[in-house]
Amino acid sequence: MRKTIYLHLGYHKTATTFLQKKIFSKLKEVRYIKHKPIKQELYDLRVRKLSEDRVKEIRNKFDSLGKENRPTLISYEGWSGSPFKRAKPKKSVKILKDLRRVFPEDLYDVRIIIGIREQVQLITSLYIQHLHMGGTQKVEDYIQKLEDHEVLDQYKYNEYLNSVEKVFGMKPYVLIYENLRKDENEYLLQLLNYMGVNKIPKYTQDEVNKSYGVLQAKLARRLNKVFKTKQNPDGKIRVKKSKRFGKKISPRTLLQNKISFKIHYKRYTLPKEIQGDLKARYLEDNLKLNERDEISLPGNYFHN
Repeated sequence: MRKTIYLHLGYHKTATTFLQKKIFSKLKEVRYIKHKPIKQELYDLRVRKLSEDRVKEIRNKFDSLGKENRPTLISYEGWSGSPFKRAKPKKSVKILKDLRRVFPEDLYDVRIIIGIREQVQLITSLYIQHLHMGGTQKVEDYIQKLEDHEVLDQYKYNEYLNSVEKVFGMKPYVLIYENLRKDENEYLLQLLNYMGVNKIPKYTQDEVNKSYGVLQAKLARRLNKVFKTKQNPDGKIRVKKSKRFGKKISPRTLLQNKISFKIHYKRYTLPKEIQGDLKARYLEDNLKLNERDEISLPGNYFHN
């Protein structure tokens, strides 16, 4: 008998952390495997070229953490791509093919969940996250890096869904970020019903950290040049945890707080020209995506 496994592949910035920490980790009907015990396996699938022996090792590790008579759930946004890698990342289609190798059709009933978000907003959030992580690039240079690394085309969602269907022979469940934010409970319940869960577990809404505004982004890009991080390995000062304050002292500590936002806060947006170029880039694919029977996209996928 085949094992049922749900693979939630991302994308980044589509409420993946919220789902992992607040919802998936509390499910009783589904065995959710948290990241820590499978950290290396997640990384290898996202980044490395895998031998058949390594594929079998990864499969055995996932199986060992599952439960009899319960579906398994693995949620990892890195499997949809790596927008923060400094080097050219493994292509998302190759990751799909390696996931199929780990979960072959004769052994597993694989069901895919994909979260999407309007591309301009998603890429804006990716750039701010780049700064949060210590990045120093101007937005034009960051987006050019995504272009050079062939990452931007990974956000042609209809093409990606076509690849999922080709590799796995099934239609993925598509979670639209904007719809989740519009009616959280109803949309969550629909997702959980898809996984055979009929009730939303109780959860608390943590206070969401406000992202950098225009001023904070500008200052962060300059201050980050001083600190040594994965995004800026040439920095001179290592980010260390302060014994006095009990947390890491970094530009993010300085800038992402109530005092900073009280002094000045204006929501960061991409330059108009870049927004227009991105809208044009994804319009045709979004129109095709909207033609799918199960999908009805909000209007911001087509116009500002």
